[in-house]
Amino acid sequence: MAAAAPTRWLDGHLDLAYLALEPASNRDMFAPIPADSTACITLPALSAARVGVALGTIFTELGGNTNDPCAYRAGDPESAHAAGVRQLEWYLDAQAKGKIRLVTTVVELDECWNNTDANAPLGVVLLMECADPIRNPEEVPWWFEQGVRVVGMAWGRGSRYCGGNAMAGGLHPIGRALVDVFDDLGMLHDTSHLSRAAFDDLLNATDRRIVATHSNAAALMPHSERHLTDVQLAAIASRDGVVGLNLFGKFLATGRPATLDDCVAHVERIAEFATSKRIALGSDFDGGFNRLDVPQEIGGPLGLDALSNALAKRGFSSAEVLGFQHENWLRVLRASLPKG
Repeated sequence: MAAAAPTRWLDGHLDLAYLALEPASNRDMFAPIPADSTACITLPALSAARVGVALGTIFTELGGNTNDPCAYRAGDPESAHAAGVRQLEWYLDAQAKGKIRLVTTVVELDECWNNTDANAPLGVVLLMECADPIRNPEEVPWWFEQGVRVVGMAWGRGSRYCGGNAMAGGLHPIGRALVDVFDDLGMLHDTSHLSRAAFDDLLNATDRRIVATHSNAAALMPHSERHLTDVQLAAIASRDGVVGLNLFGKFLATGRPATLDDCVAHVERIAEFATSKRIALGSDFDGGFNRLDVPQEIGGPLGLDALSNALAKRGFSSAEVLGFQHENWLRVLRASLPKG
């Protein structure tokens, strides 16, 4: 089978603001990556790889390093709120500088996607990764007005709203109230870091679409709740959601460096239970790892075409490969975002 033709990418999970603000990364997100760097992404690097739109996170870490601008103290909604606002302000500043364009409606999504100029700003759909920056459910409309369109209610260590993949517990009562407000506004639910109990509770609390922006197949990585069971994959499919393949090597294979074949194996497993229309890219590039932790055949955004070609060689049709590259995310976002 012929290799898939080069095309544009939509990445379902990138920690853009975190990487720009986190002191240890020492990252200029507006400049090319230095030749001696192990980083995967900056905005020019994404542009060179033809990434036209991405879900950019507002990521906050419960109990993280107090010197980290994305960390906050347990039991302190104000510090979580401040950490979230710092990242929101980075996105707003980047937009003011013409480096990105925040995407809040279907009209804006299509305008960004259809702008194939090499110098076009990256389209960014804001994804809140852990809902603790939202001090109470009544504050959700304010975040929606700022542009947030997707929310994962917890990071691994959980949140005031629910358990996480490393912290047991389902939806708390305040979390159920948060779901109701999300649904009233049309916020899209991200399940990637939810505990199994919280995932099940969310399914019972809403009949809306759900996604997993950066998760892999638990059948191939059964050691933690960070990955999705076959039952969870089927549940996402039943809600016409999408699963974004995470390219962190330790989420692809155990005890050895991950390979391109491991990526394809996860895609095949997810497609088996969720169909090929519901598997896409959620690279999480540089989200706590670097290019040395990515399968060496990929190595960063410029290597994404190797993944497309591998899927084509494994028997995925041209339409299925396009779905993985961008069409599946575009379908879900067009169905979820306000029209315009």
